[in-house]
Amino acid sequence: MPAASSPKQVDSHCDVAVIGAGLSGLSAALRLAMFGKSVVLLERHSVVGGLNSFYSQKGIKFDVGLHALTNYPSEKSGKSSPLLKLCRQLRIPIDSLNLHPQSHSRITFGTESLLFDNDFDFFLSQVEEKFPAEKDRFLSLLSQMEEFPAYSVDAKELSTREILREAIHEPLLGEMLLCPTCYYGSARPNDIDFPTFVMLFDAIFRQGLSRPERGIRAILDPITRKLRELGVKRKMKCPVEAIVNDGSKASELKLGNGERLSADFVISTCGAVETQSLLKPTGSPEPPTEGRFSIMESIFVFEGQPGDLDWDETTLFFNDSETFHFDEPKGALDVRSGVICLPENYGSDVQAQEARSKLRITHPANFGHWAGLPQEDYEKEKASWEERVLANGLRYLSKEESQLEDFRSKIILRDTFTPRTIKKYTDHRNGALYGSPVKRRDGSTHLENLFLAGTDQGYVGIVGAMLGGIAIANNRILRPG
Repeated sequence: MPAASSPKQVDSHCDVAVIGAGLSGLSAALRLAMFGKSVVLLERHSVVGGLNSFYSQKGIKFDVGLHALTNYPSEKSGKSSPLLKLCRQLRIPIDSLNLHPQSHSRITFGTESLLFDNDFDFFLSQVEEKFPAEKDRFLSLLSQMEEFPAYSVDAKELSTREILREAIHEPLLGEMLLCPTCYYGSARPNDIDFPTFVMLFDAIFRQGLSRPERGIRAILDPITRKLRELGVKRKMKCPVEAIVNDGSKASELKLGNGERLSADFVISTCGAVETQSLLKPTGSPEPPTEGRFSIMESIFVFEGQPGDLDWDETTLFFNDSETFHFDEPKGALDVRSGVICLPENYGSDVQAQEARSKLRITHPANFGHWAGLPQEDYEKEKASWEERVLANGLRYLSKEESQLEDFRSKIILRDTFTPRTIKKYTDHRNGALYGSPVKRRDGSTHLENLFLAGTDQGYVGIVGAMLGGIAIANNRILRPG
């Protein structure tokens, strides 16, 4: 009787395999390598950064996702700033980022507006001025938020909309508070879970917004340099095709290049739904919920500065009525609400150096619509919507209708990405910007050595994603239990 053939040996082994070279994956890999772990970083694309990467067109550099860096360190925040904590954990000097604070930003609903900058007292004065009857109730809400354990892995995912309805009598104020926090991190239709709301409220309003002088490269460059110095193996253009497991533990990864890799631990940053699709032959007994929220963003590069057009805001969150619309639209796009970003309005010294500027306008978009278009129709529809988005956005920036034609004459380059683009470069199911609406804050899965990090862990934004990756490295691998 012939001897049984032995199973094929894996091609290589490491302490930790990290799936995805977005910000959470990069941060987890760097933190682990700093403490001597052998790490392999696997990325299906040719560049790092994921949703926060960069590209160039005609010599002009674009950041993909970076509107703002939240948690701006100040004298008030002291050493407790999450951004400072992040820099300490990765040993990146905060000064190396050359952060430029926002001028100020605005939330506009119909004819009502609230302004905010990096001084929280100013925002409090705005709320008191525009909603004087809500002063005490708003302060009570702030106390409730301070007492809520938002950063705990056991935090309950309550409905923020329901909490705001109970806490505030003026519905418009509640709707205006939802708008920036939803756009910067909610996977839920027309709502945001309360832990994420508290974290984002602190990040946006209490601590404030800034932008590195070199954009996202100011973060990506030192991390990739440190990874190289510490010997982390990066396998680019190398998708993971399967996470082989027996229902209790991951045993190996099958890679797109035919290699087989084993690891003591696996950290997946590609999303809960996407990770589930990789599990072979045994998937999760409780499949994760798919996210549906996606966006279209149009970027217009124009000659001159925003100040030349009397545009002084950094970011503008807008909604055309007193009720906030935040959901997957039935048609291609929903222009009833959105976000306008003027990156050159971060820091007066940056503004003075630039001969051209960018206007970025973001709206909720329908993945199914954009994914199903033939390429020629897709390009035509993008161009058509660019014009509608621009005309609609300028209504919130300019008082004079004639400025639309004046601005068009200043445009030297335009580019648009859609849910189809997000799916292509991140492989997120449905082009979902913020992943599944149900988060796993401790990063656990049903496999004892497989962990989720990043968006579906419940940490959102650039700072949140990076801290999420660090938390998994620290709590699950470097000092488990």
